[in-house]
Amino acid sequence: ELAESRRAILLSQIQPHFLYNVLCVIQDLCHGKAPEAEQATVVFSRFLRGSMDSLSTPGDIPFEQELAHTRHYLTLEQMRFGDRLRVTVDTPATRFRLPPLTLQPLVENAVRCGVCKRERGGTVAIETRETADAFEIAVRDDGVGFDPDAPPADGRAHLGIENVRGRLQAQSGGTLRIQSTPGVGTVATISIPKDAAVPAREPRMKGASR
Repeated sequence: ELAESRRAILLSQIQPHFLYNVLCVIQDLCHGKAPEAEQATVVFSRFLRGSMDSLSTPGDIPFEQELAHTRHYLTLEQMRFGDRLRVTVDTPATRFRLPPLTLQPLVENAVRCGVCKRERGGTVAIETRETADAFEIAVRDDGVGFDPDAPPADGRAHLGIENVRGRLQAQSGGTLRIQSTPGVGTVATISIPKDAAVPAREPRMKGASR
């Protein structure tokens, strides 16, 4: 209840309609003059809308919705870092649900704390697979890596990871596993039990044939 209250206060303070309107004005100002800036404004508007929708959703959301939101984030970062940030996506398993804003923060950690700390950059990979009793999402990077047992310099990275881990456990009974090696890279793996992740079947219509 406390978390829901904080989320409601946050949403009321952000005033998303005002932000959307401002972004539309900026987009119009860029139209025909600065196509790259116009495109960045469009993508950022979609990313912001996805964040607001996620914050206002109390339950789990489809994986494809979270992946689309994460793609918007990655598009913006690729505009910023150019060839230093490469992305691969291999997601054959998509028909499951998960808490909102669980994939995107892990990908953001991979970008900011992993590959973009290397001068030459690197690759962030998003992968999914289905096992007998769970769905798994892996976020891999070949960045600088870190010692999982050592506290980060600013404390923020582990705080974000623990936030994701806590919401996974509370909402889906899921887990988050982090494996990292300094100088090699990091793998963050989400596992969500099928009994919590699979969407409910639609009710059968009366008189429908078997």
